[in-house]
Amino acid sequence: MERRTLVEFITGWILVFIGGLITILPLVSTISIKTVFIIIISLYGVIHLVKNFLILNSKEYSGFSTSLSSLFVLILMLFLDISEPWNLALILFIWIILMSLTKLKESDYYHDHHNKLWLLNLVNLIIFIVTGILTTINLYYTEDIQILVLGFFFLINGILDLMDPLVAYINNINSVERKVKKAIKKITK
Repeated sequence: MERRTLVEFITGWILVFIGGLITILPLVSTISIKTVFIIIISLYGVIHLVKNFLILNSKEYSGFSTSLSSLFVLILMLFLDISEPWNLALILFIWIILMSLTKLKESDYYHDHHNKLWLLNLVNLIIFIVTGILTTINLYYTEDIQILVLGFFFLINGILDLMDPLVAYINNINSVERKVKKAIKKITK
C-alpha cells in the first residue's frame, strides 16, 4: 500500500472511531454540546492537517483546506453561542458548506488527473451534503440528542473519508494483478 493511501486509510479509521465514540458519549457521561462540538472540530482539523503534512509530496492539499475550514468555524464559535440550537445549526451548516467546497475541489483534482475516483468523490460529496443537511435540521432537541446526531454525522463522515483510500487500494491490487497476468502470458508464449 502506498504512503498516501495508507495515511488516508488510517485517518479514515480514526475519524470513524471518533464518530463512534461521540455517538456513545451521551450514554456514558454528561458533557455540554459546546465542549463536544469544539473537540470534534478541533480534532477534525488537526487530524487533517497532520494528514496533509504526511502526504505533502502528493500535491493534494485537501487536508490543509479542511484544517482551514475547521479553524474558521472555531473562530466563528467565539462570536456565537452554540448552546442555542439555531447557532449550532448555523455553524455546522457553514462548516458543511466549506467542507463541500473542499470535497468538490478534491473531486476536480481526481478528474483533472483522469482518475476514476472522481466519481466516488462526487457521490461522497452528495452523501455528505445530504447527511449534513439532515443533521443540521435535527439539532433542535436536548443536548444528549444533539450529541448523538453529531456523532452519527461524524461517523458517516469518517466512513465516507475511508471509502477513497479503500477503493484506491483495491484498484491498485487489481492493477498489479492485471500486470502479473500479462507478464505470465508473455513468459508462457
